[in-house]
Amino acid sequence: MKNSLLRARRYLTMLTALFIVVLTACSDSPDELLPEPEPEPLPEIPEVTVSVSAPEHITVTRRHSSDITLTFEVTGDESLQWTCTSSNPDVATAVPKDDTAVTVTGIAAGEANLTIEATAGEVSATAEITVTVEQGTVRILAIGNSFSQDAVEQYFYELAHAAGIEVIVGNMYIGGCDLDRHYANLQSDADAYEYRKVVAGQKTNRAKTRLSEALADEPWDYVSLQQASGKSGQYDTYAVLPQVIGHISSTLPDATLIWHQTWAYASSSNHADFPAYGKNQMTMYNAIIDASRRAMTDNAALKLIVPSGTAIQNARTTYVGDIFNRDGYHLEVTYGRYTAACTWFESIFGIDVTTTAYAPSTVSDEMAAIARLSAHRAVTSPYTVTEITEYARPDVKDGYQSAPVYIDFGPNSVSAAPWNNYTSFGPSDTPVWLKDIDGNFVSTGINVSGGFTGSYLGVSGEDKHTAITAAGIEFPVTAWKDGLIVAGTKGAGDTAPGRLVITSLNPGGKYDLTLLAVRYNGSRDARISAYKVIGRAESDVKQIKPGLKIASSGTGVYPSFDRVPFEEYAVTYSSVEPDADGTITVEVTGIDTGVAAEGHLNALVIAPAR
Repeated sequence: MKNSLLRARRYLTMLTALFIVVLTACSDSPDELLPEPEPEPLPEIPEVTVSVSAPEHITVTRRHSSDITLTFEVTGDESLQWTCTSSNPDVATAVPKDDTAVTVTGIAAGEANLTIEATAGEVSATAEITVTVEQGTVRILAIGNSFSQDAVEQYFYELAHAAGIEVIVGNMYIGGCDLDRHYANLQSDADAYEYRKVVAGQKTNRAKTRLSEALADEPWDYVSLQQASGKSGQYDTYAVLPQVIGHISSTLPDATLIWHQTWAYASSSNHADFPAYGKNQMTMYNAIIDASRRAMTDNAALKLIVPSGTAIQNARTTYVGDIFNRDGYHLEVTYGRYTAACTWFESIFGIDVTTTAYAPSTVSDEMAAIARLSAHRAVTSPYTVTEITEYARPDVKDGYQSAPVYIDFGPNSVSAAPWNNYTSFGPSDTPVWLKDIDGNFVSTGINVSGGFTGSYLGVSGEDKHTAITAAGIEFPVTAWKDGLIVAGTKGAGDTAPGRLVITSLNPGGKYDLTLLAVRYNGSRDARISAYKVIGRAESDVKQIKPGLKIASSGTGVYPSFDRVPFEEYAVTYSSVEPDADGTITVEVTGIDTGVAAEGHLNALVIAPAR
């Protein structure tokens, strides 16, 4: 029994010890916790980086494109996105071509910055590209008539070339062509035009050309339209303009369409359409302004106006006056056409034309300055006349004319100083200011008062010869080559006289007048020009046979140029006294010889009497 109790006690002791061991193992005391197992490592996340590289500068030509390759470098798992923007989309645009290239297109001459931005997640990088857009060749097509001929076929190329701009100029020419006829020709594809084209300063003419052919001939940048001069101020005659615009826009969607605002006639014009404006220059001008403004407003596709009409009207406010037309409606061929060309130049290129150094050698410095300033102010204010007050009056030498004044008539060849050039045959109430042989403006003026029927342009062969000396005066080829003419019908009697008026002479003075008449390659007796001078008294009539022909045989010819009796081609009136108002009138009449009835005047010299 005692042994049983002893065994039971030992057993209980063992259980108690076991319990304590178990309890101790389950204790949550921090000092008694078993070490925690090591956590499994997380997967490593790669760092995201992005870079982009591109050329720092590229050059493209206007209306041309270039593909630029971009280099991107990306690390990490983020996907790459990129954009390209232009600081000046009017100069250059940029469009992604594929994942690593952008197409840059030149819109206009100038400079733009392209920004390439690459992003990957929240990380980004940029690159800058400077784009220079060069002008390249500018191509301009006029669809018009003789008024577009006056405006763009002379001097415009030279103005652009002097500014470093290469141009190709086309003129689809039909004399007097109006919008209705242009539209009919578009519909029928008629080969009705003479296609005049200026490339590298050289002009070519191609007859029987279709508008479709000209429109396809070049990637034209500009195409101009205009109305026939007599209808230019009658907006109801513009009805087909939207259809003409639509046809051209569909053929040349990238071309800029121009409206050419033409000019009002000279106040003395005898054009058949002038009575529609009451034969009033300002009435016609204002009507043209109204019609051109409405054409621009009603036709959004017309993006640019070339205000030749306002430029000419501006120039008429100067001391030059209303002498910008050679026949009352077409432009005078030197300073008149130069004024229009200056207007086109500044309108298209946006360059202040008063800063150009180019002017034709046949235009004086004063006239060139007037033309440029008149054009510049017309572009600034195309629908309003701006008086050119800087040239309201020339700097005239004090007193009456005291030195000889030389005048070359005719538009086909222009003489250098000291010659003055009078290129219009149409009547004008505004005398032309003249310079004497010392280069001084003088009070003496001259104007055609009426009667002349045209300009004599010369023939061919004159330029191989030299100056003519007659009455002690040397007349260069440019002076005797062309001139004024009054022409009638042979067998119908003598012509009515053409008249020149010399103004602002000293009423108490006396003057010697020398007149020259030459018609090269004409038989000596075929034509006779008769002259009369009217001042305080009326002179006797003097005659010249202007025919001058070099030939080895025949009647009225000379074997060589040095055998010609040049004194016979000039007449001189000595000590002519002006009328009380200081004027002398010169009359030129064509005598009917049965072969022709023509009166010629090539040059005139006015000198104080010796």
